[in-house]
Amino acid sequence: MYNVKKIVLCFILCALILSLCACGKKSEDQAVIYEETIGGLEDNELFAIIDTNAPLPVLLVTSQVFDNGTGKQAALTCDIYYPADKEVKKIGMIESMGTAYPVSYDETGIYTASGHAMQRYEVEQSGTMKLAEVIQEQFDENGTAAYTMETGNETKTISEEEYYDAFEKYNNAVVVSFAYGASDAAR
Repeated sequence: MYNVKKIVLCFILCALILSLCACGKKSEDQAVIYEETIGGLEDNELFAIIDTNAPLPVLLVTSQVFDNGTGKQAALTCDIYYPADKEVKKIGMIESMGTAYPVSYDETGIYTASGHAMQRYEVEQSGTMKLAEVIQEQFDENGTAAYTMETGNETKTISEEEYYDAFEKYNNAVVVSFAYGASDAAR
């Protein structure tokens, strides 16, 4: 009886260890799809692989970075790559306006911004990128601000409070940290 309990306990312990070892590997394992693309980058190009709204990780590539003050190599512009039709394709380019607004992401998409606007892009399973949401602050000739939100084909006027609430999604997103290679990517 003692040996049976010991054997069952060993099996449970082994299963637990194996399941814990597998945690966090999904993105790393799926990122293998970008090996060839990363291997073909120019010497001055940096990359990041991010998990966002897409079913697979998304590859971002840039040749211009800056230290955002937290030790991350952030960027204002980058090319977006994603697997489609059994090959990795460049599906778009995005750009933020100013070092105060580096390219960022969360589980809903990839963000760019400026002092008066924010854009959220989504990568679709089909391998296309779409502009999912835009908020803007615009001023008339008298300096009066107006705020709009575009989602899909709909544009609506929103309040200043709604504008800042929507912009908060960008502020809470993670700044993309670009790296030159595997040793640099671990930072």
